[in-house]
Amino acid sequence: MPQSASAGRAGHRWRTLSANLKAQHQPCWLCGQPINYHLTWPNPDSFTVDHVAPRHTHRHLAEDPANLRAAHLRCNVSRGTRDPKPPIGTTSRNW
Repeated sequence: MPQSASAGRAGHRWRTLSANLKAQHQPCWLCGQPINYHLTWPNPDSFTVDHVAPRHTHRHLAEDPANLRAAHLRCNVSRGTRDPKPPIGTTSRNW
């Protein structure tokens, strides 16, 4: 089925997917830091849904739950449509 231009940004299915992801209270997948889920848009530290594979190149994945991740608004905007930066690495122990 063809995706509408607003797929992955609006509509009942999108609101449901976004609410389900928000309810999980995951950290930002881009920076790894906790998200303050009480903040609202346009606060840069607020929750937003990020598409792992960008909508403009992977429209068929716009509303695929496996393609959606929790992110800070600032991290999502900063990333844009580029690939995410690789993590620095893992620490050798818990600090």
